Amino acid sequence: MSALSSLGEAWRRGTWRPADWFLAARCGMEAVVLGWLLVVLPAVAFYLASSSRDAAAALSTGSVVRAATGLWSLALGGSWGTSTSREGALSLPLTGLTLLLLLLTRALVRRARPSSPASGGWVVGAATTTALVLVLVASPAASRTWTVVPATWALTSLVVAVELQRSGSGWPALGPWWQDRPAWLHLALRQARQLALVLTVLAVVVAGVALVLAGGRVSRLHDALTDGRFADTLGITLLQLGWVPTALVWALSWVVGPGFAVGSGSVFSPTRVVAGAVPSLPVLGALPTTAVGSWGTALPFVVLVAAVVVAWRDRSSLRQMRLRQAGAAAATASVVLGGGTALVCLAASGQAGPGRMAEVGPREGFTALIVGLLTLAGLGVVALLTHPWGQVVTRRGAGAAVDDTEDVAQEVREHVGTGSA
Repeated sequence: MSALSSLGEAWRRGTWRPADWFLAARCGMEAVVLGWLLVVLPAVAFYLASSSRDAAAALSTGSVVRAATGLWSLALGGSWGTSTSREGALSLPLTGLTLLLLLLTRALVRRARPSSPASGGWVVGAATTTALVLVLVASPAASRTWTVVPATWALTSLVVAVELQRSGSGWPALGPWWQDRPAWLHLALRQARQLALVLTVLAVVVAGVALVLAGGRVSRLHDALTDGRFADTLGITLLQLGWVPTALVWALSWVVGPGFAVGSGSVFSPTRVVAGAVPSLPVLGALPTTAVGSWGTALPFVVLVAAVVVAWRDRSSLRQMRLRQAGAAAATASVVLGGGTALVCLAASGQAGPGRMAEVGPREGFTALIVGLLTLAGLGVVALLTHPWGQVVTRRGAGAAVDDTEDVAQEVREHVGTGSA
């Protein structure tokens, strides 16, 4: 009853409709519509450029809009087509487009400057309602596009909440709590952020090297697919850019060891490559054709080395903490990084066609587990060795080892002396 009473009180006072409600609602509508147009307008333009401009072509423009809406839904958890159809389903997320929609929403929310959580509610409500209308009006047949609505709600809510807190117009209780967070939690989040940046750079390097080494194969696939047509070249390039973050997640999974699959039964990892027929998308020409050899088993330890380096840079902060706090920081950072790895691996998985192409993406469970354990090992070892208690134990162990060595040496000398006599 208290929640209903609060809503009734807000309705009577008019606080449910703040002074900037119209600007907030417009911000939410613009975020969704502009994001949708980022896909629809280029699709229609490419279609008109590659088809005759007669009545039949104009009548089929609606099907192009529906197809573009299907592509737009891939950025928000949707699926274009069905698994039972001859063409199969396409549900491999366009994570590059997802990031673009996130940046667009953030820019519009910052411009609108919602004055309170109520204003933020209008932004979220307008965005969610607009997404629902577009799904009902422009969705392709037999496609799972309903996920656009909850995904739009979640993305917009996240952006609005962060921007409200950043501008000081959010929830007052959260500010002091965040500022007074424990030192070990602050250290854990900082280490997780630094390691995430290291893993991102590592994935970029690996993907770049693979693309350079397979440049000839990628170029031949591109030429065969576009036949030198500018519109086709631009369209294929933009589509592949939408999957660039997905490719980076695959590269990370390859470095960590479990690898990824492009089709059921296929494996692409440092120690094993089992390939099969794949779609003729040019970027897939950069897939590894052979394993790197026995040294590929050492690649995952790059994550361990990175964790050790990051923890060593924070050794002064670790010395000022109790051992259980340093351990909590290491455990929290490993859980955050491992959980984040699992989420991005799930976001880089899906279907890419019929039959065996229903299984595409990294092995998310093993990848997240290895990243988490190696991070915990690296951060934990440094936290133990740099802590005063750990240093005492290490010195005691070293002293005991020296004493044992001296005793053994003395016994050897006595034995040699006895034998000589």
